[in-house]
Amino acid sequence: MTDSEQLRSATARYWDQVAPRYLELFRDELNQKPFDRELLAAFAGSLPQGALVLDAGCGPCGHVTRLLADAGLQMTGIDLSPNCIALARTEQPALTFAAQDMTATTFDAGSFAGLVAYYSLHYLPRTNHAAAFHEFARLLAPGGQLLIAVKEGSSEGWIDDPMGTGERVFWCEFQADELSKLVTEAGFSVLRCTVRDPLPGEIAVRRIYLLAGLIAELPRA
Repeated sequence: MTDSEQLRSATARYWDQVAPRYLELFRDELNQKPFDRELLAAFAGSLPQGALVLDAGCGPCGHVTRLLADAGLQMTGIDLSPNCIALARTEQPALTFAAQDMTATTFDAGSFAGLVAYYSLHYLPRTNHAAAFHEFARLLAPGGQLLIAVKEGSSEGWIDDPMGTGERVFWCEFQADELSKLVTEAGFSVLRCTVRDPLPGEIAVRRIYLLAGLIAELPRA
């Protein structure tokens, strides 16, 4: 097993363990985050009603998936953790969820008009970031919209679980210019990049939100 495969397995095991605690803490978090709700609503409004959109790293809540579905999009949520998917299906029984690796999905090329990755890229090492964004580009139809949310920073490595479960998890942070470079190199044009300060009760790091549009299809292998 390669280092990348070992990390993938460890991340899936971590989320299988902590998913119930995450659901307890964050199932209603968007109710207290008007900036995020407005951003997601604007993203939904930029796409045709009924457009197919992928939530890459939906977690156990499926709350981002739900918000976008309520805005008129046809949503599919994926997550590496089977337990996250099982809980998301229970929380959002009307929506579609599947256990998949967002760096190598089974969907056909050009399947989606939009893709959201909300704080899910942190569990990939920097060596896998380019592969993730190239997969996002493969999944989107030309002109498709990509919305990324990450926490700002420069650290990478294993940390104690911030939720206090006693587990350890791999964590990688981002800088805005780094994120912009990744999406540009994958064939996207950056449409907007916004940084906001943490809200009361959040972990005290800034959040980065990047909206991009696919401007070129990648060469097929």
